[in-house]
Amino acid sequence: MLFKSATALLAFAGLVAAAPSTELKHGSANVTSLNGEFLVHFTFDKVDAGMNITLTGLKGLTLNAAINKTAGYEYHIHVTPVGPNYGCAATGGHLDPFNVGPAPCNPTNLTSCQTGDLSGKHGNILPTQDGTFPTIQYIDTQLSFTEPANGPMVGRSVVIHNNGTRIACGDLVVDGYTAPAGNATTTGAATKPTGTDGKSSATKLIGSVALTGVVALFMMAL
Repeated sequence: MLFKSATALLAFAGLVAAAPSTELKHGSANVTSLNGEFLVHFTFDKVDAGMNITLTGLKGLTLNAAINKTAGYEYHIHVTPVGPNYGCAATGGHLDPFNVGPAPCNPTNLTSCQTGDLSGKHGNILPTQDGTFPTIQYIDTQLSFTEPANGPMVGRSVVIHNNGTRIACGDLVVDGYTAPAGNATTTGAATKPTGTDGKSSATKLIGSVALTGVVALFMMAL
């Protein structure tokens, strides 16, 4: 009887350990300024080729505001979240896990580009008369919610620059990601999420405890 119970528990533990993981698939950022003068909405969706990114300009990126009216506005993923009162200076530098450095990005050779240099790889946001623009969409092949170990997208921010000056920023919020304990931001620390496969720590713990119990029962049955 005990052996049959242990066998049943083993089957149950196997199901728990193999439960579907919570995969990180979608993120977004509302990039704005303290006074609300600028507002651009970003979405990030995991696809087979990398990350599908969309930008929708809601207000502020006008010709009058642009310092370089031909070049327009640069934008990047930065390493840390936004500071209090939309403190864009707190976001640190560009996401650059491979230490490419600030050299100009050549979009035909992505090894020359910082991972977070979105405008370098895909073009600046061009200003318009009224400051709005229709949705821009492209796929970035370098970005990931979980890789590399020192450069996933969780816990980051998006910053818009006007000829180098940070004018708007917003936290990159990833659905299903929980910040590590002790981190004050809702988007998490600038570190790799626990479990690169996206499996939650709770699921792993339950599976581990169940399997440990099964082993103990088998030992008792022998």
